[in-house]
Amino acid sequence: MDLHDTVAIVTGASRGIGLHVSQQLASAGATVAGLARSEGDLRQLAETLGDRFDPVVCDVTDAAATRAAIDGVAERH
Repeated sequence: MDLHDTVAIVTGASRGIGLHVSQQLASAGATVAGLARSEGDLRQLAETLGDRFDPVVCDVTDAAATRAAIDGVAERH
């Protein structure tokens, strides 16, 4: 699957299923905007995935913060 020129938003991107999904999407060529609460884990993943990963610290249980994060991703990409 070729996902170049696409942007994917993944919640829980720093651990578990979200981490695996982020890695797979980036491997397929997508730019991944990874949302998670842990800045340190996101930073570590950004080092691994490089410019294909846009780390976004966000608690998705906060609707306003989630909307702001999505708007920010849309502006950057």
